[in-house]
Amino acid sequence: MKQRRRRHARAYLAPLLVLAVIAGAGFYFLGVLERGEPPGPPVGLTGSAGPKPAAERTATLPALNLPADDAIHGSGMEWWYYSGILDAQPTGNRYAFHVAVFVANALVKHTVMQVAMTDLQTGQRYTRQSRTAGLPAQLDKAGFDFRQDGWQVSGSGPMHSIKTEFDGVELTLQLRDEHPVVAHRASGSQTPGLLDFGESGISYYYSRPRMSATGEVRVGKQASAQALKGTVWFDHQWGDFDVTRLGWNWLALHLSDGSDVMVYQLFDREGHGIVTTGTLTRTGASRPLAPGEVSLTPMRTWTSPRSKIEYAVDWKLQLPTGEHHIQPFFDNSEFDASASSANIYWEGPVRVSGSAKGEGFMELSGYERLRPTPAASSK
Repeated sequence: MKQRRRRHARAYLAPLLVLAVIAGAGFYFLGVLERGEPPGPPVGLTGSAGPKPAAERTATLPALNLPADDAIHGSGMEWWYYSGILDAQPTGNRYAFHVAVFVANALVKHTVMQVAMTDLQTGQRYTRQSRTAGLPAQLDKAGFDFRQDGWQVSGSGPMHSIKTEFDGVELTLQLRDEHPVVAHRASGSQTPGLLDFGESGISYYYSRPRMSATGEVRVGKQASAQALKGTVWFDHQWGDFDVTRLGWNWLALHLSDGSDVMVYQLFDREGHGIVTTGTLTRTGASRPLAPGEVSLTPMRTWTSPRSKIEYAVDWKLQLPTGEHHIQPFFDNSEFDASASSANIYWEGPVRVSGSAKGEGFMELSGYERLRPTPAASSK
């Protein structure tokens, strides 16, 4: 039996770009990943004390400005990300989905779209990815309007829409936000909407955690359309930053007590924890979670039969409001994005139990680059 270290990260560091997350979406764009590292199974996160936070450089930058900042910025990295669980009528089925658009500016500009949907009754998963040079977007309007390979993802202010066909599925959604925008910031920072990652750069990051969604889905060309409704989480992040040496665990949760929780845990290629932090939103007020008042502990792993990557899919989450158990609806939620963003990640819906019940999405990225421990290598 393999022996693995399992200690959750407790670190104090001005957040290096989260993943957004991440987002994000497991995003090591277009060959920026260093090649030749021997892949190994996740060995669990080990504690690591990071440096003290740098001075708040973000105070010298323009403040987050919405709705103008919904638009494309031309920074080194930018993404728009949606995830949610939707109820279908008249069938009563439930579907979980995520849609992501990434724009990277390096020697050339590239745009990537990724989509996945899981039938929560059967576990059947539908996916698609697309990549193109340039920027397939309308630039003469506020907000964003991406159109690529028959897909459309657009939004301005509180009104967004998604239309996509993939793997025999047709999905259309109209989204509306009636809640305050959540502008993420580091604990101790007075600058909402900006994260300072020290040498890795600075990032803007905001979320709309509870967008009301309506629309329809058709699964199979001969099937009847099903009306959809639900709550969708939206993230937008951009800046000139570098996350190519990091992996992460990311959670976006809707809890039964009315809280919205975003938590991320960063780790390096040896599995050493860098920071565990995030944002807690209750009754319309948000605050950053300081390292030390939030912890994320792995409880169980799952190994992909396709990629042989081992993911920590079951977690204990400790928040100031209580302890929670995070479990996936289905272990097999791996997304092989080798053809578009040159990585493989885990992204899927999760259930929450414990101090409060709930549902949400989890992303696990960077696991394929974890170096094995000596103990694991000798097995």
